[in-house]
Amino acid sequence: MIHLAIALPALLGFALLLMAMARHQQDWLRRKLAPRTSRLLRWSGFAALALAFLIAGLALGWAYGAVVWFGWLSVAAMLVLTAQTNRERILKRIS
Repeated sequence: MIHLAIALPALLGFALLLMAMARHQQDWLRRKLAPRTSRLLRWSGFAALALAFLIAGLALGWAYGAVVWFGWLSVAAMLVLTAQTNRERILKRIS
């Protein structure tokens, strides 16, 4: 259960960081967001990654928690990258 509590904020953080970039906003939303909204998404993404680190450190100890956090960061980054790569298929299924 603790791994899910670490993985979900990590995945959310990378998704928010992806959506904070204008190029990816154009791909996913077909428009660019306001700079203030992009900045908010970016800081929210970093906050979600920090939250995942905090959960991992408090639950598993700071040494082992950091290792687990990096592992979940890798998985989350891979999932976001896979979603970005298969964006057209995902958008086709949604619409």
